[in-house]
Amino acid sequence: MASIVSERYALSLYEVAKEDKRVQPMFEELEGVCGIFRDNPELMKLLKTPSIQIEEKREMLRKIFDGQIDRCLLNFLMLITEKQRIGLLYEMAEAYKQQYYFEEGICEVCATTAAPMDTALSDKLKEKMCSVTGKKVVLKTKIDPSILGGIVVRVDDKQIDTSVKTRLQELAQKLTQTIA
Repeated sequence: MASIVSERYALSLYEVAKEDKRVQPMFEELEGVCGIFRDNPELMKLLKTPSIQIEEKREMLRKIFDGQIDRCLLNFLMLITEKQRIGLLYEMAEAYKQQYYFEEGICEVCATTAAPMDTALSDKLKEKMCSVTGKKVVLKTKIDPSILGGIVVRVDDKQIDTSVKTRLQELAQKLTQTIA
């Protein structure tokens, strides 16, 4: 859950993007920027280092992102770096995403399977979840061979677990109770 500070910064960025009618592109760029920081943790460390001057940090951001991302997003990165809030970037991105999904009627569905789903099954699951939730669905898939088979679907705070692993555990528990 994002802190109040992160939410305020994220909502400010969201409002600017909304005015410019660039909410989705800004979201995609923000996700991309977060990916760059995740892949290069030393960059985040440099931007958080107090001994490095603000102007050096700004120049670093310009060299990396100028011409690659929206000017507004670059200015946002410079602002949160200057205000020593760059460490909250991931929380801000999450808060932005939550606002975007809320206003656009989108929900995120996470499906875990033992093996990769083919496109047809993935589309069918997405369609089913759209009808169940009444929202547009962003489907995230995850592979976990330990579930053996079946599927575990997580929507918001609800989970539907039809995995073979869970069914075997339930069966073992019933057998244990029957024998005891």
